[in-house]
Amino acid sequence: MVIEPGWGSTVESWEAIAQALATDTTVVTYDRAGYRTSDRARDRRTPDDVARDLQGVLDAVGVDGPLVLVGHSAGGLYARAFAARYGERVVGLVLVDTAYEGQWRMLARHLPLRARLEQRVLTPVGIALSRRKPGGIDPRTLLRELRGWMRLAPSARLGPGALGSRPLAVLTRTPGDLLTNELDGDGTAVPAAWRCWHGFHQELARLSGDSRHVVAERSGHNMHLDEPSLVVTTIRDVLRSVRTGSRLEADRPGQ
Repeated sequence: MVIEPGWGSTVESWEAIAQALATDTTVVTYDRAGYRTSDRARDRRTPDDVARDLQGVLDAVGVDGPLVLVGHSAGGLYARAFAARYGERVVGLVLVDTAYEGQWRMLARHLPLRARLEQRVLTPVGIALSRRKPGGIDPRTLLRELRGWMRLAPSARLGPGALGSRPLAVLTRTPGDLLTNELDGDGTAVPAAWRCWHGFHQELARLSGDSRHVVAERSGHNMHLDEPSLVVTTIRDVLRSVRTGSRLEADRPGQ
């Protein structure tokens, strides 16, 4: 199993989950280029760049067997890029509140001006002007990753059914964690931005004929910290499905 952390996140935040799963399988965690003690990135930090780096890491440590990939946030972009490039190695996939190609433009219509400015202007400028390494991460690398991510357009890199019947689990944050409310059909206030986010994940669940899409009960974006038991259970279910050939969706219906 390989864990691909989110943008600006190191393997430290996944340590507890990695240790919990180490009794089930070999767990590979790594810090991407520019993170902590890894060398600074010198490429554009596109998802393909990161996928090639990950393959290099696996080659270097001698991991050559089948893989279950776990990707959080932007790590989900990178995990899908790896699956597109080295698909023969990937036997299962877990996407934890994953980012989505083209999300910036589609989410913008549901966010207030201040939030849009923060995403598009203030955060990149703040990183560019930083003289320190936030969380031990090289600011130039962070900026390259962010720019590469923001430039992505909706892509058919992996279309519906691209994973065949390989088990795929998609986890979505709890409603209410994003901005701008609208009324749901039953009168419940549901953020319009969250609806859009949930729709992204519904699309991703269609990558496999055997998928589960679950909405967390009490998690923000960092689900591995807010509701780690859900993440661990989901990963174990995917591992079990891979090993036994049982259908993932039959174990616990998605939402």
